[in-house]
Amino acid sequence: MIHRLLVLGVFVCLLAAPPLVAQKTEPKKEDMPKIEAPPDTTPDDLRLLKEVGLGSDGPAMLEYFRKRTFPEANPEEMAALIEKLGDEDFGTRERAYDRLLVLGAGALVGIKEAEKAKDAEVSRRAFELKQRIEAKAEPAIQSATARLLAKLKPEGAADVLMAYLPYAADLTVTDDLCQALGSLAYKGKEVEPVLVKSLEDKLPIKRGAAAEALARAKVQELLPVVKELLKDPEPSVRLRVGLALVPYKEKEVLPVLIEALGHLNPEQLWPVEEILVRLAGENAPQVSLGANDAARKTCRDAWQKWFDANGKTIDLAKLEQPQVMLGYTLVVMQNVNRLVGGARQPAIGQVVELDANKKPRWKFDVPTYPVDAQITGPDRVLIAEYQGGKVSERDFKGTEVWSKLVGGNPIGVQRLVGGNTFVVMQNRLVEYDRKGEEAWSMQRPNHDIFRAKKLRNGEIVFVTNNGALTRMEAKTQKVIKNFQVGQIPVLFGSIDILTNGNVLVPDFQRSRVVEYDNDGKEVFSFNVQWPNSVMRLPNGNTLVASQNSRTIAEFDAQGKSRWTHQLEGMPFNAKRR
Repeated sequence: MIHRLLVLGVFVCLLAAPPLVAQKTEPKKEDMPKIEAPPDTTPDDLRLLKEVGLGSDGPAMLEYFRKRTFPEANPEEMAALIEKLGDEDFGTRERAYDRLLVLGAGALVGIKEAEKAKDAEVSRRAFELKQRIEAKAEPAIQSATARLLAKLKPEGAADVLMAYLPYAADLTVTDDLCQALGSLAYKGKEVEPVLVKSLEDKLPIKRGAAAEALARAKVQELLPVVKELLKDPEPSVRLRVGLALVPYKEKEVLPVLIEALGHLNPEQLWPVEEILVRLAGENAPQVSLGANDAARKTCRDAWQKWFDANGKTIDLAKLEQPQVMLGYTLVVMQNVNRLVGGARQPAIGQVVELDANKKPRWKFDVPTYPVDAQITGPDRVLIAEYQGGKVSERDFKGTEVWSKLVGGNPIGVQRLVGGNTFVVMQNRLVEYDRKGEEAWSMQRPNHDIFRAKKLRNGEIVFVTNNGALTRMEAKTQKVIKNFQVGQIPVLFGSIDILTNGNVLVPDFQRSRVVEYDNDGKEVFSFNVQWPNSVMRLPNGNTLVASQNSRTIAEFDAQGKSRWTHQLEGMPFNAKRR
């Protein structure tokens, strides 16, 4: 209550008038933060709405969201039903569960809050209810519609999107709605009243979204009010506000972001980790985002220790933008269908980067069979050259600036935080320091390694050709976990290790992509023909390469195809940046 009054007091001091008429002011160019715009997805968004039979004009898209914005269930009834989810009597729990299911989307706001309950049974059942109610949601359509509304800016769009926000299907949709609200922040020269009003809304998601929108829109006169929400009692609000203020390069947001590491799940925290790692460089703590209370505390404490030691010298100018995904896709492939002057040419390896419209930004040939690559700088790409028996670093014209013979045929390469290089071979895993000297290695004389990654916490995950996945501690080579993920019949490709510790695997044999948890339990899968390379994107989508079908494709969080791009060659690996 004191906090809410404080925010109200700041409004009065700032505006000396009702906050609904905050005027647009143009900040000086040197004072404006650089907030990178996401790639333009308008053609794909329009195509999707056409495919599902939805209108793409302003009124039609607003009506789409209005129909999915439900009256909130009676708060007293909701509180009573949620309390009964944890009742000692099984029948009482079941009746409360069934009633909440009948209330459906109208109960969704309360159900989401109940997920945070200390009572494990209440939290578990609330999660199940949310999953069932959201099962019929349309996240890809919601995101596309939000982005298009941000472009068209029809009258009333800010009010409609803010009202719908608590019913968003998932975190990706929530982020897209928040970005759209940033584009809709001004109504002529006045700030949209719904954004100012929502800074004090009872729902945390609305408070955080309003603050993010105002920060994105660079509403300078309201920034002091936005900053007050860095002290909000809800961790998710503090996180969203902190991330929104990162482009303003103010150090006060860093302790807030670090503190969030101790409260929230990895799915929400990957942008925080990315920001901190970029600031810390080789001094970054070797710790993963936590998936339970103990691990979250360990992660937060490690980063707090780093901040205490380095806070005075941190240069936030390193952060040109909080979101590092540029929408570019790096592809490593064997081009077997080259025509030059009408004549067919021999197959050759190529490394190419595509822009958001799938057009080459740059491309060069590598005759020694490149099979994996990673962007390592503004004009640098690290490459595993299978037939050359080496890894090389080249500029975007293909000129070699560094190389290292690895005593075998590399099938994977990874530049680690701190500058070391991790190389995967069928019979050996090896890490080289910046001077090219061997810092660590592990032998596998039976030549059965087909995929491997090194994690930031020092662990290594590798998969053999018979599908045995092993997670081990690198220094001692002690096995932490072992389970089956399915046979891998193709030598080139990649797995992905997610921020929550789950493993994303291309199941080539059964034409699907599968996500496994830490214990080897299958938690998610979707069908895609002959996948050999996978990467989970920050927005929850999955990038997939298939050398047999010669395609790269992106699938949404429900496993539905967003787009497919045909290539001339066979892609061994594809990565987004």
